[in-house]
Amino acid sequence: MIFQEPITALDPVYTVGQQIGETVRRRHTGCNRKAARARAFELLELVRIPSAERRLDANPHELSGGLRQRAMIAMALSCSPQPQLADEPTTALDATVQVQVLILLRRLQRELDMWMIFVTHDLGVAAEVADRIAVMYAGRIAEVGPVAQVLANPLHPYTAGLLASTVHGQRRDQDIDAIRGSPPDMRRLSPGCSFAPRCTRRTAACRLTVPEPHFLAPGRMAACLDLPTATE
Repeated sequence: MIFQEPITALDPVYTVGQQIGETVRRRHTGCNRKAARARAFELLELVRIPSAERRLDANPHELSGGLRQRAMIAMALSCSPQPQLADEPTTALDATVQVQVLILLRRLQRELDMWMIFVTHDLGVAAEVADRIAVMYAGRIAEVGPVAQVLANPLHPYTAGLLASTVHGQRRDQDIDAIRGSPPDMRRLSPGCSFAPRCTRRTAACRLTVPEPHFLAPGRMAACLDLPTATE
């Protein structure tokens, strides 16, 4: 798993090399410290950390945010997991470093034949890194499909609202068409559709019935009562 904030995920009192090496040793029994360090060095080079030999002996606080995230990715890859879960790994990074990390993750996906579950609140990031996208609201999947289709032709009103809540292409003299209202209290979800109180397409049935998943095309799913006739 690639965590959101590497400075809290990495142990501050151990070097990067020690932490990656320990992960390798725990996963691969019989591996000695020298072999574990060699593997750690390979992983730092794989994620393109400059001066990898020197970075092995650095503590997390001695690295920049981007290098810490690369070290976190190296640790996550140390035991060749399938799948890889990335929990908003670019949230704490500035725009330039964010792009570099996204390019790195895409390259690693291709080179290692690795599939990844990428968690993000940024649709722009999803568009760059994902092949398929699942949009969630209040802990429920609202829509699923190929990323290009979902972003170009959203089926669920929540997805459409997310795409409208942006300044991209927005005139300066107009307000953003943001989703009105507030997210629901997860401790007391309504009996019907969780998005109904904020939805412009809601009907009386939406407040009473939790929408079932409907498949309108191969690979396209939306959980909404206001949809064309579904083909199951």
